[in-house]
Amino acid sequence: MKKFLASKLIPVCHAAFCDYQLSRYDLACIPLTQRMFQQILPLVQTQQRPQCPRCRFYVEIQQIADLDQHIEACHPENMVPCEYCYCPTDFSEYEQHRQQCASDGTGRQQKLVDYILLRTKYPFRAQQIEFFIENKMKVHHSIIHPLSIVEELAEYNDVFPMELPTRDCDVCMESCFLDDIFVFGCDESHKLCYKCYEQSCTVKMNNNEVLTCATCPYQLQYGELKQLRISPDQRNLIVEYQVQKTFDRYASGSRGVIKCPNQACTWAFEPGNPNEHFRVICHMCANEFCSLCNQQYHYRTLCEQLAVITERWFFWCSTERGRYLTERAKQDANYAVQLTEYEKQHAASRQQNEELRRRYETSVEDEKYKAQNCRYCPHCKRVVERVDGCGSMVCGRDYHGGNVQSGCGKNFTWEQAKQYKSVAIRKPEQLANELPAPESPLVVHENITCDGCHETVRGIRFDCVHCPSLIFCEKCEQRCTLAHSNENRRQGQQQHVFRLIMTPFEDVAYF
Repeated sequence: MKKFLASKLIPVCHAAFCDYQLSRYDLACIPLTQRMFQQILPLVQTQQRPQCPRCRFYVEIQQIADLDQHIEACHPENMVPCEYCYCPTDFSEYEQHRQQCASDGTGRQQKLVDYILLRTKYPFRAQQIEFFIENKMKVHHSIIHPLSIVEELAEYNDVFPMELPTRDCDVCMESCFLDDIFVFGCDESHKLCYKCYEQSCTVKMNNNEVLTCATCPYQLQYGELKQLRISPDQRNLIVEYQVQKTFDRYASGSRGVIKCPNQACTWAFEPGNPNEHFRVICHMCANEFCSLCNQQYHYRTLCEQLAVITERWFFWCSTERGRYLTERAKQDANYAVQLTEYEKQHAASRQQNEELRRRYETSVEDEKYKAQNCRYCPHCKRVVERVDGCGSMVCGRDYHGGNVQSGCGKNFTWEQAKQYKSVAIRKPEQLANELPAPESPLVVHENITCDGCHETVRGIRFDCVHCPSLIFCEKCEQRCTLAHSNENRRQGQQQHVFRLIMTPFEDVAYF
């Protein structure tokens, strides 16, 4: 060994008689001092790992003691396969592992690949292990056990037995595994290796350019930039750069932009049509909002209807539900049970009603302010405000630059814009006049099923405007909307608002 250290040559079995290259495992079997082991280890070229005689997996070692420590701690008789990822797990930690395994977001196959990766006789790439597993599953259609994969790969030593599919990078033209190729969202679906992808972004940033596909003008989206294989800090820097360039591009032209209304967030993007009403989910803070009014997204509801629906729902929850049930109970004994249930749940609804009160009061103040200070953009009908004396306007930002918000980017004058028309502020008594008369028969909403009792909706129909589809009948609405309110609170969401639909014909007016 001293001769190999002095000559810096690859250590072999015997310099004169056998050119078999020693592995780390071989070195671990030779009685060397720790100092000599560490000195000669960098000269080893072969990457064969030693095998544990207990679990039969191979062990990655950096020093002599690593293998001994592994063997001492190895008790395969206490290991059971996880029902989710199939990886051996200590029985005492099984339940905790299983719960974490099923909830951490990593796919079953990826967990299996990660487990096998450090336990093969020779190191292979993750793509190779994954490809090998996929081919085995096509043939056997059964659960794959990690040890069977390791043992089969060991038969081929350091030569991987399969040829992985590859693709040439569109820039450097080098052949890469498909897993190492990024496909852009442009119409041509250009394909770059991750190294060229990163270099393209770096060059464009150095040139103060908008980040686009390396081979076409397609502007990179947030989700694509998050796929860069670089450190989180570098990735965040690139994302923030692209957001700023989006603002700059918008401010210097007439393009529309949609910005997250969360004041602590800087995310923005250029929509295909800035005048279209659609649901936006911020890619940075996960805030969900309407593309036109920036409010909590509302299904089957125009932006200008939201204030009226909020008002009506607040009045119903705070006073009119009890009044309606009391009057109905006088005419129909079946409502007496429902009235009793309402009185029992009244205290439990207090927090929900208080949150709705704050939302309603905010809506009222907002309507008053907009009536005094705001107008409609003549192009996209968004609500706009003039912040200085100049009558020249650009929808979504100050005319002379800065203060970028969501807008279509079109020019107009303040005099051209129509005055904002606020929603009339009403009183609870006015809602009472809109409710069905106590003596009137219950309206049947044909083909509409309550999500609480799963029966056809009769009487007032309650639709959540913030959910894709959530409908309750009179009988279920208090109990179910309270549960829905509690779920909103647990998820940190704003309280959802329900639309009261008195007749099937009223429903048509909202579409």
